[in-house]
Amino acid sequence: MNASTWTTPAWFGWALLALALFAGQSVFALRCGWRKWPWWRVALLALGCTLVAGSGAGLSNPLASMTTYTLALMLLGQVIAPLLLLGLPPQTWAHWRQGRARLLVDWLLDPWVAFTVFALLTVGVNLPGIFNTALANALYTAPIGLLSLLAGLLIWAQLLPASTSLRQAWVAGLYGWAASLPMMAIALLWLWSPQVLYTPYLNVLCVWNLSPLADQRYAGLVMLAAGLPMQFRSAWLLLMVGTSPRSTDLNSDHDAFPP
Repeated sequence: MNASTWTTPAWFGWALLALALFAGQSVFALRCGWRKWPWWRVALLALGCTLVAGSGAGLSNPLASMTTYTLALMLLGQVIAPLLLLGLPPQTWAHWRQGRARLLVDWLLDPWVAFTVFALLTVGVNLPGIFNTALANALYTAPIGLLSLLAGLLIWAQLLPASTSLRQAWVAGLYGWAASLPMMAIALLWLWSPQVLYTPYLNVLCVWNLSPLADQRYAGLVMLAAGLPMQFRSAWLLLMVGTSPRSTDLNSDHDAFPP
């Protein structure tokens, strides 16, 4: 990775992305009827889009700190993604599944497509030496952030009632647990490694004057903490033996989604 920060147009474009996400999802939700879109879903959607804009602080200069860079990616994939999904009323998913793009939606909501994309991106981004230098320099700011958000949306869609394609709650629980394993293993590797794994950070002093090794270990802690929501959700689904994952939501409007 090369040390570079975003220009003003890049920041402007990232902010526009957050606004576009909110506007696009709002349009789809309102088409389902504003009375079926409770205020707390609007709040979750607004929070998710605000965090999208804020995540640019960590993505704008990957070499400033491995910890802040990891925090930005984990926010996009493991915090913002479920917020955006929960911000939509369940009726929206029914519209998408029955609309003109239903084949694309069905493909994106295929659990094995989601699992493959999430696992490959997790390993490819977080293990050293997977991408060559030229590709890494091209990807390791906004593009990788967008890919992390996409992978997070795909995998979390399988763990939430309105969007899941899995029929049994315990299957969804095992699915989520297996999907989180690569992320948790990499987090532990960063924590326990006796040396710096990423050569671009060897000669860079963190913005908090941490050593590269300490910065890497804090990044491991961030990734470990960011993986906990998926672990907790998977554990909850595992406890729901004999039920459908579509019936394990805590809100009252999930039953509007067709079986």
